[in-house]
Amino acid sequence: MNTTQQSRLFVFGQFALLALLLFWPDDHVGFGLLDFLFEFVGFLCFAGGGVLVVIALRRLFVESLPKLSGTDKEKVLKAIRVVLPKPSDDAKLVTDGVFRRMRHPVYTGLLLIGYGVGIASGPVPHLFFAIALHVVLRNKAQLEEKFLAEKFPGYAEYAARTGRFFPKVED
Repeated sequence: MNTTQQSRLFVFGQFALLALLLFWPDDHVGFGLLDFLFEFVGFLCFAGGGVLVVIALRRLFVESLPKLSGTDKEKVLKAIRVVLPKPSDDAKLVTDGVFRRMRHPVYTGLLLIGYGVGIASGPVPHLFFAIALHVVLRNKAQLEEKFLAEKFPGYAEYAARTGRFFPKVED
Protein backbone atom coordinates (compact mmCIF):
# COMPACT_ATOMS: atom_id res chain seq x y z
CA MET A 1 0.00 0.00 0.00
CA ASN A 2 1.48 3.36 -0.98
CA THR A 3 1.55 6.43 1.24
CA THR A 4 -1.38 8.12 -0.51
CA GLN A 5 -3.58 5.11 0.18
CA GLN A 6 -2.33 4.97 3.78
CA SER A 7 -3.10 8.67 4.22
CA ARG A 8 -6.65 8.26 2.97
CA LEU A 9 -7.19 5.15 5.07
CA PHE A 10 -6.01 6.94 8.24
CA VAL A 11 -8.26 9.94 7.53
CA PHE A 12 -11.23 7.65 6.89
CA GLY A 13 -10.51 5.69 10.06
CA GLN A 14 -10.13 8.88 12.08
CA PHE A 15 -13.49 10.29 10.99
CA ALA A 16 -15.29 6.94 11.17
CA LEU A 17 -14.14 6.37 14.75
CA LEU A 18 -15.01 9.95 15.76
CA ALA A 19 -18.50 9.43 14.29
CA LEU A 20 -18.90 6.14 16.17
CA LEU A 21 -17.79 7.80 19.40
CA LEU A 22 -20.18 10.70 19.04
CA PHE A 23 -23.25 8.96 17.61
CA TRP A 24 -23.23 5.40 18.99
CA PRO A 25 -26.01 5.22 21.58
CA ASP A 26 -24.82 4.67 25.11
CA ASP A 27 -26.64 2.26 27.36
CA HIS A 28 -25.94 3.65 30.78
CA VAL A 29 -26.49 1.27 33.62
CA GLY A 30 -25.85 3.98 36.19
CA PHE A 31 -23.68 3.91 39.27
CA GLY A 32 -24.99 6.95 41.13
CA LEU A 33 -22.24 9.28 42.33
CA LEU A 34 -19.53 7.31 40.53
CA ASP A 35 -21.49 7.70 37.31
CA PHE A 36 -21.61 11.47 37.82
CA LEU A 37 -17.84 11.53 38.46
CA PHE A 38 -17.12 9.67 35.21
CA GLU A 39 -19.42 11.99 33.27
CA PHE A 40 -17.77 15.05 34.80
CA VAL A 41 -14.23 13.84 34.02
CA GLY A 42 -15.36 12.88 30.52
CA PHE A 43 -16.86 16.33 30.00
CA LEU A 44 -13.62 18.01 31.13
CA CYS A 45 -11.60 15.89 28.69
CA PHE A 46 -14.08 16.58 25.89
CA ALA A 47 -14.11 20.35 26.52
CA GLY A 48 -10.32 20.55 26.91
CA GLY A 49 -9.84 18.56 23.72
CA GLY A 50 -12.23 20.81 21.82
CA VAL A 51 -10.40 23.93 22.98
CA LEU A 52 -7.02 22.42 22.05
CA VAL A 53 -8.25 21.49 18.55
CA VAL A 54 -9.53 25.02 17.94
CA ILE A 55 -6.32 26.67 19.23
CA ALA A 56 -4.10 24.36 17.15
CA LEU A 57 -6.14 24.75 13.96
CA ARG A 58 -6.16 28.53 14.32
CA ARG A 59 -2.36 28.49 14.67
CA LEU A 60 -2.03 26.25 11.60
CA PHE A 61 -4.31 28.42 9.47
CA VAL A 62 -2.52 31.62 10.53
CA GLU A 63 1.07 30.39 10.25
CA SER A 64 1.36 27.55 7.79
CA LEU A 65 -1.50 27.24 5.39
CA PRO A 66 -1.74 29.53 2.40
CA LYS A 67 -4.46 32.12 2.46
CA LEU A 68 -7.64 30.65 1.08
CA SER A 69 -8.32 32.28 -2.24
CA GLY A 70 -10.15 31.37 -5.40
CA THR A 71 -13.65 30.10 -5.91
CA ASP A 72 -15.70 28.72 -3.04
CA LYS A 73 -14.99 25.19 -4.22
CA GLU A 74 -11.22 25.85 -4.31
CA LYS A 75 -11.33 27.35 -0.81
CA VAL A 76 -13.15 24.32 0.57
CA LEU A 77 -10.72 21.91 -1.10
CA LYS A 78 -7.72 23.82 0.32
CA ALA A 79 -9.24 23.85 3.80
CA ILE A 80 -10.05 20.13 3.71
CA ARG A 81 -6.44 19.41 2.70
CA VAL A 82 -5.37 20.03 6.31
CA VAL A 83 -6.69 16.59 7.40
CA LEU A 84 -4.24 14.71 5.17
CA PRO A 85 -0.86 13.82 6.69
CA LYS A 86 1.21 15.04 3.72
CA PRO A 87 1.93 18.78 3.95
CA SER A 88 1.09 20.94 0.96
CA ASP A 89 3.90 22.27 -1.22
CA ASP A 90 3.68 25.78 0.26
CA ALA A 91 3.24 24.70 3.90
CA LYS A 92 5.56 26.03 6.60
CA LEU A 93 6.71 24.23 9.73
CA VAL A 94 4.88 25.66 12.75
CA THR A 95 6.88 25.43 15.98
CA ASP A 96 5.39 28.20 18.09
CA GLY A 97 2.25 28.57 20.18
CA VAL A 98 0.85 25.22 21.26
CA PHE A 99 3.21 23.54 18.76
CA ARG A 100 6.14 24.62 20.93
CA ARG A 101 5.25 21.89 23.43
CA MET A 102 3.80 19.12 21.23
CA ARG A 103 4.04 18.19 17.58
CA HIS A 104 0.42 17.10 17.03
CA PRO A 105 -1.90 19.17 19.25
CA VAL A 106 -4.88 18.62 16.93
CA TYR A 107 -4.52 14.86 17.35
CA THR A 108 -4.09 15.34 21.11
CA GLY A 109 -7.33 17.29 21.20
CA LEU A 110 -9.11 14.59 19.22
CA LEU A 111 -7.76 11.96 21.63
CA LEU A 112 -9.01 13.96 24.62
CA ILE A 113 -12.42 14.25 22.95
CA GLY A 114 -12.46 10.51 22.23
CA TYR A 115 -11.39 9.46 25.71
CA GLY A 116 -13.77 12.01 27.21
CA VAL A 117 -16.71 10.46 25.39
CA GLY A 118 -15.42 6.98 26.28
CA ILE A 119 -15.14 7.80 29.97
CA ALA A 120 -18.48 9.61 30.14
CA SER A 121 -20.44 7.05 28.11
CA GLY A 122 -19.17 3.90 29.73
CA PRO A 123 -16.53 1.38 28.88
CA VAL A 124 -18.23 -0.61 26.14
CA PRO A 125 -18.04 0.16 23.24
CA HIS A 126 -17.07 3.84 23.48
CA LEU A 127 -13.79 3.29 25.28
CA PHE A 128 -12.81 0.69 22.68
CA PHE A 129 -13.56 3.22 19.93
CA ALA A 130 -11.33 5.75 21.74
CA ILE A 131 -8.47 3.25 21.97
CA ALA A 132 -8.86 2.43 18.26
CA LEU A 133 -8.82 6.18 17.50
CA HIS A 134 -5.58 6.44 19.49
CA VAL A 135 -4.01 3.68 17.37
CA VAL A 136 -5.15 5.31 14.11
CA LEU A 137 -3.88 8.76 15.13
CA ARG A 138 -0.54 7.36 16.33
CA ASN A 139 0.01 5.68 12.97
CA LYS A 140 -1.19 8.75 11.07
CA ALA A 141 1.21 10.92 13.11
CA GLN A 142 4.12 8.60 12.30
CA LEU A 143 3.36 8.86 8.59
CA GLU A 144 2.98 12.63 8.85
CA GLU A 145 6.31 12.91 10.68
CA LYS A 146 7.98 10.98 7.87
CA PHE A 147 6.62 13.52 5.36
CA LEU A 148 7.61 16.46 7.56
CA ALA A 149 11.16 15.15 8.05
CA GLU A 150 11.54 14.87 4.26
CA LYS A 151 10.19 18.38 3.65
CA PHE A 152 11.75 20.37 6.52
CA PRO A 153 15.46 20.01 7.36
CA GLY A 154 14.96 21.23 10.96
CA TYR A 155 12.17 18.80 11.75
CA ALA A 156 14.38 16.16 13.43
CA GLU A 157 15.69 18.74 15.92
CA TYR A 158 12.16 20.00 16.59
CA ALA A 159 10.94 16.42 17.11
CA ALA A 160 13.78 15.71 19.54
CA ARG A 161 12.75 18.56 21.86
CA THR A 162 8.95 18.18 21.73
CA GLY A 163 6.54 15.38 22.55
CA ARG A 164 4.36 13.82 19.91
CA PHE A 165 0.99 14.10 21.66
CA PHE A 166 1.89 15.47 25.07
CA PRO A 167 4.64 17.83 26.26
CA LYS A 168 7.92 16.16 27.13
CA VAL A 169 8.70 15.96 30.81
CA GLU A 170 12.18 17.12 31.68
CA ASP A 171 14.38 14.72 33.65
